[in-house]
Amino acid sequence: MKSTPYCPIRRKRRHTISTPKSEWKKYRPDRYLYHLNYVGNVNQSDEDIFLKRLSFVFDGICGKDRGLGGVWANNQINKVTRLWPICFDSYGLDNYEYLRFIYEFDVWRIDTSLINNTWYLDPNLIDDANVHGVYAADYLYCENTIHPSALKLFTFDVRDFCFFSYEKPKINFKLNPVDDINRIIKNKWGMSG
Repeated sequence: MKSTPYCPIRRKRRHTISTPKSEWKKYRPDRYLYHLNYVGNVNQSDEDIFLKRLSFVFDGICGKDRGLGGVWANNQINKVTRLWPICFDSYGLDNYEYLRFIYEFDVWRIDTSLINNTWYLDPNLIDDANVHGVYAADYLYCENTIHPSALKLFTFDVRDFCFFSYEKPKINFKLNPVDDINRIIKNKWGMSG
């Protein structure tokens, strides 16, 4: 069975920034940032997932210098309900759909000490973060590609969860490294974030 392509629920246009660059705010991130990549649902084949992951191994996370809109990353990993794009694209999902949705993402950890990229507060949230009840410093943006040597791949492993009516779920999870991909990065680039 062929999987349905991922279509973000809340975003109207993909990879766009409406704020003029003169209004962007530079930000010094934590050592580790987290880029979430949708890999597919249970209908996605292991081969398709592996090929998606290999593109990151050889090309990194592509930015404007590679023809894409830039790189968005999370500056925190402790609150899964606040990770982009999960926090925006999970709108309308029931509790168990929400849990399943989390497992459909890879987590690429970016070691900022290994690259020299300039980071900004997400230009799309500069003025609206407080309105949406989020912290602007949790969502960062970089124009340029993230080199593969600064990456390490993880997946979510939900340990415990509790749902409350009309509230975001409380989810206890850990990140599991994807050893085969991380080994390829280390062998190809000599290090891994």
